[in-house]
Amino acid sequence: MMSCTDLESYLLLYHALESHANRMHRLLARAGSARGALELPVDSLQQLKLDDDVIQRIQTARDSNSRARQALEQTLRWRQQDEHSLVLFDDHRYPALLRELPDPPPVLFVRGDPGIFCQPCIALVGSRNCSRYGRDLAGRISRDLGRAGFTVVSGLASGIDTAAHMASVIQDKPTIAVLGNGLNTIYPKANAELASSISHGAGRGAVISEFPLHSPPDAFHFPQRNRIISGLSLAVCVIEATLRSGSLITARLALEQGRHVFAVPGSVNTPGSRGCHSLLRQGATLAENATDIIEQLAPMVQGQLELQTKEIPGNAISDKAVSVPNGCTDLLRLIADDGVTSDALMSHSQLPLPSLNLKLLQLELSGHICKQAGKWFINR
Repeated sequence: MMSCTDLESYLLLYHALESHANRMHRLLARAGSARGALELPVDSLQQLKLDDDVIQRIQTARDSNSRARQALEQTLRWRQQDEHSLVLFDDHRYPALLRELPDPPPVLFVRGDPGIFCQPCIALVGSRNCSRYGRDLAGRISRDLGRAGFTVVSGLASGIDTAAHMASVIQDKPTIAVLGNGLNTIYPKANAELASSISHGAGRGAVISEFPLHSPPDAFHFPQRNRIISGLSLAVCVIEATLRSGSLITARLALEQGRHVFAVPGSVNTPGSRGCHSLLRQGATLAENATDIIEQLAPMVQGQLELQTKEIPGNAISDKAVSVPNGCTDLLRLIADDGVTSDALMSHSQLPLPSLNLKLLQLELSGHICKQAGKWFINR
C-alpha cells in the first residue's frame, strides 16, 4: 500500500506526463519511484529521449500553480466520493490480464466496483451505426454470457456497445464500460444514464478510464481505449463492423495480446458485415451465439465461473423469462395495442428525450416491445 506522499508523487508524475503509459513506465524503471522520477536532473530526462515540453512539465510539476498539481488536487477530491476508486499499477486490485500488456495503464479511474476486475471478461464490440439484427444479437449474446458468469466489456459507444451494456444492466449483471475520455465527461452524452446504471445499479459494474477526469473524447484516445477493452478480456467478439471500423483495431490488438477473436457472420449484402467476414477469412472463430464462445473459454476459467443451473440456450432467450426493466413499467403501460409513436410517448410520459430513448431501448432489448412502421408495439 502506497503512503499518501508516494501516492501524490505517483499521480503528480502521471498528470505531468498527461497519462502517457509508456513514458511513465520508462521513468519509473529508470528512477525506481515516482518521487525519484520527479527529481531526475534534466540530462537524465534527456537521455530518455523525452521532448522538451515533457521535461518542462516534469520539472515544474511540484509548483503550486502547475497544471499537474491542479489535476492532482482534482483527482484526490474525486477519489473521496462514494463509488470512486483509483486502481494503480501495483494495486492488488489491478486486472491481472491488463498487467501483461507492454504498455499497461499506470492508473485506472473507476466509478463503480473495482472488485469486478477479478471476474472473467469477454469484450463485445461493433458498429456505432448498427442494424436491428446486430443490436438484437449483441443483446442476446451479452445476456447469455452474463448468465454463464462472464462479465461483458465494451466501450459505451452508440450501437453495438450500448446494446451489450444494456442487456447486462437489464438482468442485473455486471458490465465494464471503458471510456476514451475522462469520467467527468461521459461520451456520448446520450449514454450518461446508462453509465450511471452500470456503475450504481444492482449489477455492480464499473465505468473506467485511464484518462484524467476532464479529458475530452479526442480521436487518438480511442485506439488507446481499445487496447484496454481487449486487454481486460479473455476474448473479443466483433458483431457488425465495416472494413474501416475501430472494432477491427480492437480485434487486431486482441490478437497481438494473445486473446481469442470471434466474429459474427452477417449478410453478404450488408457493409456492416464485411469487417466480420474479413476477420473470419483471417482465422477468427465464427460465433453464431454465446454458446460458441462459452464452449471455447469456459474450460480456461472453470474455477472462476458460477455457472447457472439452467442450460445456456444457443439462440433467443424466452421473452417471458425476462422481467420488465426497472423504472420502465409506467412507460410500458402507455404503449397501446394499436401502437404509439415516440413523439406521443414523450408527450404522455413527460420524459426528456434521452431518458425516453434509454427506456425504450431497455424494453426493446428485454423483448417487451418492438418497432414497426414508426410505431412501438407490445410483443405478445
